[in-house]
Amino acid sequence: MNPTFTMSLNPGSFSPWPLFFAKDADQDLDFDDGLDDMDDLDPKPPSRRPLVLILLLLVVASVGYFMMDPGAFSSLTSMITAPGSKAPDSDAGSNIPGTDGTNTAVTSQPPVPSFQEGQLVMVMAKPSGPSSLKLTGDAQGKQPGPSVKTGELLTILDGALVNNAWIYLVHTKSGASGWIGQHQLKAQS
Repeated sequence: MNPTFTMSLNPGSFSPWPLFFAKDADQDLDFDDGLDDMDDLDPKPPSRRPLVLILLLLVVASVGYFMMDPGAFSSLTSMITAPGSKAPDSDAGSNIPGTDGTNTAVTSQPPVPSFQEGQLVMVMAKPSGPSSLKLTGDAQGKQPGPSVKTGELLTILDGALVNNAWIYLVHTKSGASGWIGQHQLKAQS
């Protein structure tokens, strides 16, 4: 016969706390259940389309504003230029030495136009001159134009300052157009 040694092992005999090896947990402490639902949404970055449309509208409005008033663009660029830099002066050759040895620039105001667009004017000629005048085809007077009689009524279409004198684009009653100097016109009364 074989001797057998039996020993009873009581799990509670080793420690004062009971050991539960194969017991299920009473509560499920899984705190990630709510986060699983949020992962399914796959958030997208916000759309930038409204921002692009607003910027495009701003550019279109700015271009329209500067096309309506080109002088605003030049005043804007003059504010942006560096304080030490200056635009080249067109009067650079018209400096006259001053009495104290420094150069002073001569500035003159352009003449004020005597007539306005749409105004009726009459052709004047010198008393000893011819009874008709020749209009020019361009503002510089290089191309010939139609003839007009002294005393004929003309309508001012446009004006230009050439060599510090006003010349006007006029329209005759017969339908011809040409340029004439201010000194050859008189406002109709």
